[in-house]
Amino acid sequence: MSELIVFVYENETGAKTLEGKLVEAQANRDLRVSDAALVLRKEDGRPVLSHAVDLVGRGSVGGIFWGFILALVFWAEWWGLSVGGALGDLGLDDEFVNEVGKGVGKGHSALLILVEDSMAENVLKEAEGSNPKTMRNTFSKEDEQVLQAVFLASRE
Repeated sequence: MSELIVFVYENETGAKTLEGKLVEAQANRDLRVSDAALVLRKEDGRPVLSHAVDLVGRGSVGGIFWGFILALVFWAEWWGLSVGGALGDLGLDDEFVNEVGKGVGKGHSALLILVEDSMAENVLKEAEGSNPKTMRNTFSKEDEQVLQAVFLASRE
C-alpha cells in the first residue's frame, strides 16, 4: 500500500524547508519517498506546482501524476466535478480532495508526498516540530494498479 501525505504550511517557505529536511534524512538513513511535489498558492490564489526532484530522483511518477492531483485539488470544485463521479474510483475520495484544496490557502505552501506505507511514519517524524497541517490518503494495491495504468497510458 501507498500513502499520499500532504503537509500544509501557512507560509510560502514551510514546505520547501521540510523538503530539505527529508532530503537530508534520506541521505542519512533508510527513508524512501516514491514521489513528491511542492505547491505554493500565490496571494492571487494561483497554485504553482514544482516537482521535488532532489527528494525523489529519477524513478518517480512525475509531472503527469502531480498535474492530475493538482487539477483535482484546486480545480475540481471550480469545474463542479466530484472526484469519484467524474473520474471513477482512483483511490482519492471527495472529502480528502476538498480538505486539501481548502487547506492550502493564499500564501500557503504544501509538500505532497507519495510514499510506501512502511515509510509513512518516518516521513511524519521528520515533520514533527514544524507544525504543518497534515492530511493522509491511503491507496490500496488495487488503487495503485488503477493509478499506474492511468499514468502509464497517458505517457504513451
